[in-house]
Amino acid sequence: MEKATNKTWIFVLLIALGLLYFKYDRLKDENIELQGEVESYQDALSEANDNIEQANSNIEEAQSYAWESYDDMGYILESLETVDTVDP
Repeated sequence: MEKATNKTWIFVLLIALGLLYFKYDRLKDENIELQGEVESYQDALSEANDNIEQANSNIEEAQSYAWESYDDMGYILESLETVDTVDP
């Protein structure tokens, strides 16, 4: 009878280990997927920061012509560029 009890515990332990392995494998796949999403958001953030830096540069250049002639102001306003938005 003791052998049957030991075999039962070994069987239950093997089932539990199997379930844990499948759970681990599924979590590993989800982690890989989430890492891809994080990289995508990091790329979008980097692009947004680059666009903000470009917009700030455009503003600073325009400010340098603030008290110049109308022709100079017209030139700088025509040369200003818009920046793209980023879709995550």
